[in-house]
Amino acid sequence: MSEYWVYVIQSQQPRIGKKGKLPGLHYVGCTTNVKRRLRQHNGEIVGGGKYTSMHRPWMLRAVYGPYEGRSEAMKAEYALKRGKRGTARTKWQPQDSIWCRGLGPLHPDVLELR
Repeated sequence: MSEYWVYVIQSQQPRIGKKGKLPGLHYVGCTTNVKRRLRQHNGEIVGGGKYTSMHRPWMLRAVYGPYEGRSEAMKAEYALKRGKRGTARTKWQPQDSIWCRGLGPLHPDVLELR
């Protein structure tokens, strides 16, 4: 069985709100290969999502896991999406959910791609 990871990426494209310029949107997903998936979201290789293609470029902000299989990872992704919004998604803690695992913003892939 493959190891799965839940990741949080942030668009580097600012958005305009009622109070002016705001930081870019956050997106949560799950994958077996975080670096490859980020490249897909950024259009470097085929396979990125339609939604993320409109808000490029993306930066990796947090990685949670590993999870044993897709089912577990999707439960964690759902828990993160339900419990946190925006930047708070990069500050997910084990006390927030039983599904929170790993280093989040301190994951080596996040630190390497900064």
